[in-house]
Amino acid sequence: MRQAFFEARRFADVADLNRQLAEWIAATAHRRPVPGDPARRTVAEALTEERPRLLALPQHRFACELQRAVTSGKTPYVRFDGNDYSIPHETVGRPLTLVADEHTVRIVDGVTELARHVRSYDHRQVVEDLAHIAALAAVKRAAHELRGRDRLRSLCPHAAGFIEALAHRGHPLLGETRRLLDLLDRFGAPALDAALAEVLGRGAVSAAAVAHVLDQQLRARRTPPPLAVVLPDDPRVRDLHVTPHALAPYDALTTAQETQHDDDDDDRSR
Repeated sequence: MRQAFFEARRFADVADLNRQLAEWIAATAHRRPVPGDPARRTVAEALTEERPRLLALPQHRFACELQRAVTSGKTPYVRFDGNDYSIPHETVGRPLTLVADEHTVRIVDGVTELARHVRSYDHRQVVEDLAHIAALAAVKRAAHELRGRDRLRSLCPHAAGFIEALAHRGHPLLGETRRLLDLLDRFGAPALDAALAEVLGRGAVSAAAVAHVLDQQLRARRTPPPLAVVLPDDPRVRDLHVTPHALAPYDALTTAQETQHDDDDDDRSR
């Protein structure tokens, strides 16, 4: 097998290799004569005569899958053979077992199967189950909603009363929070807080009413409206939260460098 079949043989994948092997057995190996046979039978003829006397194959297939202990990192994926396979997000960081055969990669926890994927023979591929991604997106979306409310409360003093009024009136908090966060990013915390206070005073509590107040203020100042950032529908992009940082330290560094340059110029002029 190693010398007569495998050496210098090219194949596209395992299925192609198996097809070539079957052709080689039928066209080459089985046509060879049985060594030392006076009747000069071929291997195929000898196999046909001997088959009725051979033992039957086992009723259950012999377990020859590769088993490996795996643990994911911070993301819901486990790596095997240079590729990443998704797992349920709630099993991140837990010791699991990966079971791989020729066609399938399974991730199990004891006797419970957590994930089943078609095995990839490429490299650096991400093999995902859409159910895993959808469940992760739902959890991230809920966590993002809570973080969004906390962000509104921390930046806008009137946000707590506004959100409480929304809850009492039965408004969907997820959509309203997203709209308010969008207004916060577009108009800034002072303008949004003033609009929240005005809307609360009027009693028309909704994100649409806040947007209307902010739009009226822009028109009164003859200021063009800020352009909204268009993001793809991928939840891994939309649910990503980037914490803004103060730019004052960078301004201080720039000022210090300009002062140093001015001192150097004074020294050279002297």
